[in-house]
Amino acid sequence: MATLRDLSTWLPALEAQLRSAPRGVDVVEFKGSFERHGAGGVLLMDGKSPGDNHSHRGLIDELAAVAKQFEVERVGVVLRSSRSGLREVDLVERPACVEESSYPQSRVEPGVLVFKEGAQPGLYRRQPDLTAAVGPAPSADPAALSRLVAQQNPHATPAAAEELAAAEAQLGVPLTEEVRAIYLTAGSGYISGGEGRSYNGMEIIPLDDTWTRNMFNPVQAGSIWWYAAQMSLGPDPAGRIQPLGWTPLWFPVGHDGGGNIYAADLAPAAQGFRGQVVYLDHESPAGAMYCSDSFTEMLVHGREGTHSWPVEDGATASIDDWNADTEVLGISKGDAPVDLGPLLDHPRIHAIWAHAGALADPRQLTRFPALDFLSMRLAEWRVLLDAGLVPQQLLAAEIIDDDCDLAATVTTANDLLGLFGRPLIEVTQMRGWRKRNSMDILREMRWNTER
Repeated sequence: MATLRDLSTWLPALEAQLRSAPRGVDVVEFKGSFERHGAGGVLLMDGKSPGDNHSHRGLIDELAAVAKQFEVERVGVVLRSSRSGLREVDLVERPACVEESSYPQSRVEPGVLVFKEGAQPGLYRRQPDLTAAVGPAPSADPAALSRLVAQQNPHATPAAAEELAAAEAQLGVPLTEEVRAIYLTAGSGYISGGEGRSYNGMEIIPLDDTWTRNMFNPVQAGSIWWYAAQMSLGPDPAGRIQPLGWTPLWFPVGHDGGGNIYAADLAPAAQGFRGQVVYLDHESPAGAMYCSDSFTEMLVHGREGTHSWPVEDGATASIDDWNADTEVLGISKGDAPVDLGPLLDHPRIHAIWAHAGALADPRQLTRFPALDFLSMRLAEWRVLLDAGLVPQQLLAAEIIDDDCDLAATVTTANDLLGLFGRPLIEVTQMRGWRKRNSMDILREMRWNTER
């Protein structure tokens, strides 16, 4: 039986991409990745983009068939077909510790290498500060909230008190009286915002709906390093919300039907209220937005407050504007390579990304004690590897180099993975020849006529 490592498995895709090329094109190459849910990449004809988004539709269909047949989780692939009959496949099988890169489903090269099982980016490792002595908002009225929920959901089944107790035990903090009022009236149901109100309503999230409740949990989200490692959040200018990537103390209560969550904030900042309503937006990769002082204010009175949120990239800086609070450092290539001397031993910088040729001496990267993520070009990685100076506290890393060949990139990635005792990337190369016949010529003539 054929496997992913047999050339015969890939012949339909190799033929499909060659059929997509007009007469006169000799070599067609696809470089990308695919899984059961989709595929993406770059199609080149004699080294150039065809400029036609539909030209590789047949190829994508064939890749989808392979993914379905072999239940592919995710693989990278390079497919080459030529008029002379050459058929080549480079299959790149990435272990689970290699997440997607900055361009999911479009790169064949390795993505983010995770060196420690279950490790999360710095933004998500930050824990809430529970020392702020804040109570519920004056507008909070659990009785009024219960009446509204009962009026709009007269046949709803309340949640059991034991379910609420279990939720509190898991959180380690008590729920608010407003949250208890909602669930002890209706364990599920819809609460309308009402005509003329700024709030449109929400669907109550059942206490046992663990998937929805964990939509923003990075553990459930899966591949997050490629976007979250280089993110930072600065303080909320209004002082209401803590600058966290996510916390279970943003307790989900309702959703708007569009993938967004209304949560009770059980860990507000000093100027907020315990139980204030925060909004978790599916288009924002991290953090929360303040909506209202209380669920009573939002649901009963239909009013939202002035929105505020932690400053996105508030602790991200370039080499020219860093300060003592910088956590993420971006280094672009300038007129001359950058000397990191003034930043050495910076106690807070935990993520650095650098463009090709931007660093005067990559070995200086060993002098950042909090560094847990590093993204740079292959040449700089080779300097550290060959000198035995890869920072041992790294949790994840990324090799970004479009100009290097696949073999060199995979070799360097595996050197890094091996250094931390992680599973390696496997590359299988397949090659064969197919004799061109009269039917091939007829297909080319038909292609040109139809085009």
